[in-house]
Amino acid sequence: MKFGNRLKNARTELNLTQEQVANDSFITRQTISSWENEKTYPDIASLIKLSDYYHISLDVLLKEDSGMKEYLEERLLKNHLYPQLLS
Repeated sequence: MKFGNRLKNARTELNLTQEQVANDSFITRQTISSWENEKTYPDIASLIKLSDYYHISLDVLLKEDSGMKEYLEERLLKNHLYPQLLS
């Protein structure tokens, strides 16, 4: 199952709307929608919050989703390499 589907399933199993999750997380409903539709991905801090909020381990949230893995690897590489290139 893809990351966005996992998020949506977790939300609907708790009978929550995107608006409720967004309000509880201090983000916009559009952000939740974007994550669920995999237009964008949350950063690591938001992933941890989602994991806690939905009571799902990070492993379960991320497993078998190559798009999310690639996004996180790219972000890690950017954060690690770009500062070194600018020095």
